[in-house]
Amino acid sequence: MPDQLASRDATLSADEMEVVRFVPPPALAPYVTQIYFFRCDQEQVRDFQPAAPGHLIFLLQGTGTLRFQDGHVDAVKKATVIGPGLGAAEFHIDGPLHDLGFALSPLGFVALTGRPANHYVDRAVPASTLFGPEINTLMDSFIAGYAAGTMRLAQMVDEVSNFLLLRLKAVSPSHIHLVQSVIGWLSSDFDPDVEELYSQVPMSRSTTARLITKYFGSPPKQLMRKYRALRAATIMVDPNASSQLRLQVESIFYDQPHMIREIRQFAGRTPAALDSNDAQVMRLWLNKDNFRDIESFLA
Repeated sequence: MPDQLASRDATLSADEMEVVRFVPPPALAPYVTQIYFFRCDQEQVRDFQPAAPGHLIFLLQGTGTLRFQDGHVDAVKKATVIGPGLGAAEFHIDGPLHDLGFALSPLGFVALTGRPANHYVDRAVPASTLFGPEINTLMDSFIAGYAAGTMRLAQMVDEVSNFLLLRLKAVSPSHIHLVQSVIGWLSSDFDPDVEELYSQVPMSRSTTARLITKYFGSPPKQLMRKYRALRAATIMVDPNASSQLRLQVESIFYDQPHMIREIRQFAGRTPAALDSNDAQVMRLWLNKDNFRDIESFLA
């Protein structure tokens, strides 16, 4: 995967890019980890999206594509669901880009859509595929209200939150416990031992792996690699990270080439390229505030 995108004026001024975060309502918080509005007023917006959890996005302005690591390209427009990522994806948006997004927790993807997360790994699909045509009506009202200046972002957040809460499906308590156990395991260490996870779950090894794949999109070992790389990249772009923490992160990889390969796969860029001028959008994605459920590395 190339470190540099197509040549362009990559320097964004402060007034060309904005992120606003909203607190999910308490009833939705177990299912949605982040609600955000992202604005970038360039005519062409290109960067990599890290291997993120699932997202439900509403493009109030802008349309484009996501190119995944297997080479296939999916359209991204209006209301779209992006499944969990097993690798970084390159996005190319005809801007300006104004995006209202809901980051879905592993529990939320399944409980809100009724579908296994692994069926949508490294895919972007129209949101109506999972939520029915009603979400298109909602999207159309957002686009019209946003363009006319008659609908505030907070109103859109409330309407989407109510829409999602009405569509919650029941999840087995044992599955909820498993999801919580996996999150606790991921949070326990930079490089958690997969065998420790299996020893904590009162299910067979095969059942545990199958259910983790259903909710998180990948089996435990690949999930560990993904979050290890993303947390390493997050610390590398954090100007407040101590030198001791940076050294600790580097030590969890076999060697420097291994670290570079892993971060490049899951974050889309080599560690050195994370500091480049055309990685400003990527650095926003890698902000440590985006990891509400994976908390250990913030200590």
